[in-house]
Amino acid sequence: MKLTIIGFEIIAGVSSKKSGKPYDMSKLHTIIPLQQLDTAKGSIGSSYDVPAHVLDKIKGLQPPFTGEVEMQDVYAYGERRQQVVSVVPVDRVKTAAAA
Repeated sequence: MKLTIIGFEIIAGVSSKKSGKPYDMSKLHTIIPLQQLDTAKGSIGSSYDVPAHVLDKIKGLQPPFTGEVEMQDVYAYGERRQQVVSVVPVDRVKTAAAA
C-alpha cells in the first residue's frame, strides 16, 4: 500500500558485551487518512515496527516521501502486530515550503 512516510527511527544494536543480546526497536512513522465524515477530516499519524535492515535502504532519504509499504502480521510479546517488511520510495511529497 502507498503511505506518506514522515519519519523513521533506526534503533538497533547489541545490549551489552556481557549479554550480547541483539535488539531492534526501529519504527516507521506515517500519515494515514481518516475516514472522511462530517465529524472527522484529515489524517492521523501511525507508527509501525520495522526491522532495521529494511530502513537501511531508505536512511539516506529526507521525509516526507511516498513509499510503497508491504506489511505482514507477526506475533510478538503476546499480541499480533503489523510489521513492515519492505519500503520502496515512490516520490517526494510536496510541502508548502517546497512548493
